[in-house]
Amino acid sequence: MKSVKQNVFESTPQQKQLAELGRAMMDYSETSSMAKLKDKEIKPYNDLSDVGAKLTKVGSNFGPKLKDFTEFELTVIQDFIKYRGTNLVQGGPCLRTTF
Repeated sequence: MKSVKQNVFESTPQQKQLAELGRAMMDYSETSSMAKLKDKEIKPYNDLSDVGAKLTKVGSNFGPKLKDFTEFELTVIQDFIKYRGTNLVQGGPCLRTTF
């Protein structure tokens, strides 16, 4: 039986899982209503997007390594895994009809 050699350009299962988590974080931030929220209440959603984008690049050429994440970024990740965004301030319904 031949051993399967991983291509250097392929993502590892761990990298794929981190990328999936990163996309989920960005999707949650993007689809959440920001209606009636103040700037400081919107910041956690921006943090989700920033950290999520960083997660999607782990393992890519010149991308970040897990050791490059700050304590704050790791906390954002852990909180999202634990709460799936329910710990964030929720805005009211978006009444805007055009974007």
